[in-house]
Amino acid sequence: MKGFAKKFCYLLLFVCLTLCCTGLAAGNGENSSNTDNFKKGSSNKSIRIALCHLDVAQGPQAENIKKIEKAINIAGRHGANWIVTPETALQGYYFYVIDPKQKEKIKPQPSEDILSLTELCKKYGAYLFLGAGEYDKQADCYRNSCLIFGPDGKPVGRHNKMSAHVGFGAEVWSTNDDKLNPVVCSGVATGVLVCSDIWFLNYPRVLADKGAQIIVDIAAWPPTKETGTPLPSWELASQRTGLPVVVCNQTGTPKWMDMTPGQSAVIENGKVKFLYSGKEAVLLFDWDSRTGKMLSEMFDIVSLY
Repeated sequence: MKGFAKKFCYLLLFVCLTLCCTGLAAGNGENSSNTDNFKKGSSNKSIRIALCHLDVAQGPQAENIKKIEKAINIAGRHGANWIVTPETALQGYYFYVIDPKQKEKIKPQPSEDILSLTELCKKYGAYLFLGAGEYDKQADCYRNSCLIFGPDGKPVGRHNKMSAHVGFGAEVWSTNDDKLNPVVCSGVATGVLVCSDIWFLNYPRVLADKGAQIIVDIAAWPPTKETGTPLPSWELASQRTGLPVVVCNQTGTPKWMDMTPGQSAVIENGKVKFLYSGKEAVLLFDWDSRTGKMLSEMFDIVSLY
């Protein structure tokens, strides 16, 4: 009987050890599976983009800076990685029409005027695409630019408008440039254009040929009889390049052109994914930079006021 009891105890111990080992193996298997799933999930590099759809066309610069600060704070609190402003958001699209002497106040950038904006880049660890007029020291002229600042508040690149209406209208102050190169943001080759640049299909094509993964266009372009409807050019740029196109437009009612119909847009596979026009707002969405696909199905719209 003692021998049987001894054998039974050994058998029971063996069963317990087997069950424990099996449980540990199962536990390790589950952890391994979770790790694999995490790794698969991390293959999606999600970038949250905020389009600041603002009324800034008439300035003045000091008021526009306050408004841009407010928009950046909203975008930053909502986790934006890229924060995009409209064309000439700093001075206002019609600043020269309102007062030609303001041209003399345009500075090389970055300047102390925008320090509060670059400080907010650092606060939120975000990239800022700032529409601004700037003085080009090397060329001794003024540019209609999109300035890109990194999460450290320092400039990482710029694009100077290539298709300004030189010689007349609101952009008579600016000189066109002829340089076209992607800017790397969050490890992504980003093609940056200013407004009507995108109408010239060769420009987005060149950016795509140079490795751009997305096109960001900052605009002051509502659909009007005089300027036409920009939407077909945005869709065509996406069709011809195979890239998503993101447009940050603006709103407002300057007497020279009603901006309220102006649309901020996301174009994917040559077709509109989502559009917004109307009151001032910050428009947020998520984009997977590795697949090139939008993760959002609509804008997350946060009113500026």
